[in-house]
Amino acid sequence: MGCTVATTLVVAVTACSSGGSGKASAAAATTANDTSSSAPTTPPASTNTPTNPPSTTESAASTSASVPTAPPTSVPSTSASLSQTSGAYLKTLLPVSGTEALLSLGPTLPPGWTAATARELDSGPTPKPPAPSLIDGDDCTYLVKQSPTLDLAEGLSVANASEGLTSTTTSASLIIYAYAPGDAAKSLAQVRQNLASTCNGFTAMLNTGAVHVDVAATPVSNLGDEALLVKITPDGPYVDAENLVVRHGNVTLSLFANNELAPLPDLSPVAAALIGGMG
Repeated sequence: MGCTVATTLVVAVTACSSGGSGKASAAAATTANDTSSSAPTTPPASTNTPTNPPSTTESAASTSASVPTAPPTSVPSTSASLSQTSGAYLKTLLPVSGTEALLSLGPTLPPGWTAATARELDSGPTPKPPAPSLIDGDDCTYLVKQSPTLDLAEGLSVANASEGLTSTTTSASLIIYAYAPGDAAKSLAQVRQNLASTCNGFTAMLNTGAVHVDVAATPVSNLGDEALLVKITPDGPYVDAENLVVRHGNVTLSLFANNELAPLPDLSPVAAALIGGMG
């Protein structure tokens, strides 16, 4: 169901279990939280320490002109030399477009999709402490706090890289997360269990009245090691949103979109193209 009122203020929300009982409430606005980390600042270039000049005795004993040696040249960093739990490494997994795509310089998107490479962000060259889990008991307000975006892969992550995506009819966002060994599967399992048992719906209290919002979490086959498509569908003036979370080892793709400005896209081909390039 589409949404016609995208800027209405959410003044409170009550989460509902599968039995319909209230579980939690919170004040929230429909402005999306920024889940992307700031791009790292460039570290200062290292300086070379000059070598000691030859002694006077050595200079006098020399009978031929010394041949100057070329200064050492720096070697550009490659993904192989980066920590795979760093934002700098994850950035190499982001899709490319235009000339870079023609030259096969990075992952490419399905036909019709374009990567906004100028808006790439990453969390830097070193891992961060694990992010807090999104799931906190029976509290479902995390689903509302992110509206009108829906990104359920951040919990327990230690690094991320992000990019905007567009097609001829719609747009989406991509964030790639890295985790400590085992935490990618753990984070996705927490979300899956919570949506199935506790947060399969909530009631958004708007200025215009209460709106019930259904939450559906559907496993998606043939994508990575495991994948989950989460959709929120309102019975009134509230934004529809979707989030396709795909795990590949200790890395997770989070693709998300809403129908605030354009129809919801099919994100599966995008995920398949990116996961397929990870080996």
